[in-house]
Amino acid sequence: MIRVILVRHGETEWNVDHRLQGQSPVDLAESGYRQARQSGRYVRAQNPVMGYVTPLERTRQTFDEFGLGFAPEVAADLIEQNLGEWEGMKTARARDEYAELYRSWKKGEGTPPGGEAPHSVLKRTTAAFCHIVRAAAEAQPTPSPDLSFAVRTVVAVSHGTSLKALMEGLGLIDRFSVISLTAAAISVIDVPLHAGPLSSSLPKGGAGISGGTEAEAQIIRSLTDEQIISYAKLRMFNLSPEVLAQLPA
Repeated sequence: MIRVILVRHGETEWNVDHRLQGQSPVDLAESGYRQARQSGRYVRAQNPVMGYVTPLERTRQTFDEFGLGFAPEVAADLIEQNLGEWEGMKTARARDEYAELYRSWKKGEGTPPGGEAPHSVLKRTTAAFCHIVRAAAEAQPTPSPDLSFAVRTVVAVSHGTSLKALMEGLGLIDRFSVISLTAAAISVIDVPLHAGPLSSSLPKGGAGISGGTEAEAQIIRSLTDEQIISYAKLRMFNLSPEVLAQLPA
């Protein structure tokens, strides 16, 4: 089984100032580094062996705070939606001056002036996820803190709008009915190698593959996008670093 830990980057200076940032290069605020360190507690416990960030530095800054001891790859197609003329604009101004379009954009339908269409974000992020899952064939399974068997675990740091588009593209959420991802929040997607249910009463939770690790790797390499999308299961959504901060170290 493959586990993909998805993390939104920590809070940036523009987040603090309530500005829309899109693909603008904005660094983490001090609060963002702190949030990333809190989220890193969960990420490290999952024992990931591969990682991904986007071309925007705030995702790399977030990843570095996890303290994983290895460098991430850049997954360009996980980058945030280009917001065109809205980038750098105060959120309140966009909401007031483009009221109808802004509401449509928040639902994952409207395109900001000069920006990227939502369906384009959904398509590219879903394709990137499928690539990440197949690449996990080269990852060694590691112990899981909440499963009775080892899994191939990777972590990817991305952005709020693009992560919601990705999960919608996988058929896991409806953007009309879920809240926005909070800064440095964690979501987890499990990809067993079948479309059936996972159950604690089954050997290896129903995720076992006969033939060992290499046989499993060969199956993972051969997965189509359609199979990955149909197998993906949302295990956790929007676990905030503020919640993690309340847990014992």
